[in-house]
Amino acid sequence: MKKLQKLTAGLLALVLVLALAACGGGKKDVDLDALAADLTGSAAFSADLMENSGAAATTYGFDPAKVTKCTLYVNTTTAEEIFLAQAADDKAADEIEQLCKSRLEAQTAWMQSYVPEAVPRLENAVLAKSGAYVVLVVADDSAAAKSIVDKYMK
Repeated sequence: MKKLQKLTAGLLALVLVLALAACGGGKKDVDLDALAADLTGSAAFSADLMENSGAAATTYGFDPAKVTKCTLYVNTTTAEEIFLAQAADDKAADEIEQLCKSRLEAQTAWMQSYVPEAVPRLENAVLAKSGAYVVLVVADDSAAAKSIVDKYMK
């Protein structure tokens, strides 16, 4: 009888460990290419965006050695943009997230003087971080952009 109790307790412990592992123990990989395609193909933007990934490090001010992959699409007239990054690690992602916040503040200050109608887009920007992934989307329809981002980041 005691062997049966020990066996049952052991099996319950194993089930508990497996259940906890299944509930988010691993980090989710984000398909940045698919996310970029979904965003650029959506109606969330009021104007066409140009791909300019080569300028991402300069635009956002990050150390390229801390980023494994990034994509940048911009429209300088409307302030709309898509920035997607896979950082080298979670700490680098935290730094990039802060740089995104700084970018939003700087763009908002600049646009208030030059294109004030773009300011609400910046104020409603979608900024998301999941593990080593950081996403910033400034769109005319931020709710639509957020819906797309949430499919990939949650």
